[in-house]
Amino acid sequence: MNCENGHKSEGYQAHTLLNGIQDVNGLTQNRRICMATWAAATVIFLLGTILHKTLACPFCLSPPQTLAEQIARADITLIAELVRFRVYDGGSRPESTLRIREFLHGESIAGTRRELAIGQAIVIAAEATGNPGDLFLMYGTLPENSAQLASSTFAVDDSAKNANTSTVNESSLNTVVTADLKIDPLDLSGGDIQKTSLIIPEWISWNETMAITSHTVGYMKHMPARNYPQKKRLEYFVPFLEHTEAMIAIDAWAEFGNSSYEDVIAIRSLLPRDKLRDWIADPQMSPERLGLYGMMLGLCGTAEDSEFLLAQMREKNQKPDTAAEPSPMRFRFGAEGLMGGYLLLTGEPGLDQLEKTLLVPADVPDTACHALIQALQFMWSYEKDIISPDRICKTMRMMLNRESMREIAITNLSRWEDWSTLPLLTQMFNGECSGDRSTQRAIIQFAQTCMKNPAANSGDQPAADDAELFLCHVQATRPDLLTSNRREFQAPQ
Repeated sequence: MNCENGHKSEGYQAHTLLNGIQDVNGLTQNRRICMATWAAATVIFLLGTILHKTLACPFCLSPPQTLAEQIARADITLIAELVRFRVYDGGSRPESTLRIREFLHGESIAGTRRELAIGQAIVIAAEATGNPGDLFLMYGTLPENSAQLASSTFAVDDSAKNANTSTVNESSLNTVVTADLKIDPLDLSGGDIQKTSLIIPEWISWNETMAITSHTVGYMKHMPARNYPQKKRLEYFVPFLEHTEAMIAIDAWAEFGNSSYEDVIAIRSLLPRDKLRDWIADPQMSPERLGLYGMMLGLCGTAEDSEFLLAQMREKNQKPDTAAEPSPMRFRFGAEGLMGGYLLLTGEPGLDQLEKTLLVPADVPDTACHALIQALQFMWSYEKDIISPDRICKTMRMMLNRESMREIAITNLSRWEDWSTLPLLTQMFNGECSGDRSTQRAIIQFAQTCMKNPAANSGDQPAADDAELFLCHVQATRPDLLTSNRREFQAPQ
């Protein structure tokens, strides 16, 4: 950047005579107790999606690892039934005895060890409480050094050999028995349980022991293999999204949360429209599910559903407006997915409506504006045929009227290469943002990216020249900002 010529400084002054930003009334913030934490998490998520395009569902925040992924990552995954649980040494040392019922993964490895045969009971130094016969999911990991397999030692625990009887050794004063097997509900061993206490550090570690039900077992046994196309796998999980058992419902949601938008589109004809409306209307629906369901309804819904989604964005049971004290608008956590689904059904007319609803009133909370930004990012990344890039940028530029939205808006506009915004930003730099260092640094970052962008250097009036003039002005008048920006910020790629 060459800032030696004086005419460039004069040229900068000419370029600052631009149209002003439309005035917007001040923002009234009326948050719930957890609003600040949620907003901070939203900002982190927004910045993450700006800099890193994820393959996961656009509106599923941090979906957990699925059961299929956990099963595949373990060396051995099995289902066992509880024999008994004891605590030794005054309650400080738990010991659980479980009997192997069947394998979900790693049966070929287990087949080389008699200690892991079906019907064998194993002891783990962990708490697995419940009633005799209760089912547990167990993940086992082998050591990195496979040579240990040949030399591992196993110690037989004779004291528990007859664990299927109701007799308790009362002489052991430090033992507390909370579950003792009285009958054999599966009759797998045909008699006394052959129990082997594994020397865990030497051969296998049981990383997690999780209580499950027979419904969960059936769900896991019938789920499609991970090497199937994901769009085919999702067909299986649709009916389980709101299953009565939490583990199944969470896993089905996680499968969608870890899927791409294209995979969800591929099964749009299988999405349960009526059920989605019921789930969205539930005021207790969790935000991460609400976002996914809103997007799904946008994919499979009708014009009638667009009005439904618009109405569902706001919280229910708000105090009615009065002349003396109007009730501030409050939007549901997860409304970004509802907005995304609404835009899928309505396109640009729907975006006009959201601008009037969210960007004009003074009492719209920041969280609702964040939600709209996420919906705009979604449409930009996946559905430019429904709403044009220019129209999306226009709405994003309106965010510049809100002080709390400026940095996120500027970063998005830079990533979208909307260099036509540069004159507006340079005016703001010395105008309403003159005392806002963080926004000024974001504007500098925008100009630096513009100056380096090949597309901004083309045309009759390349924006890169204006960006260079602006940066020369900053270097001459506010070098402290330029130095700080270079040290603390990186231009988005």
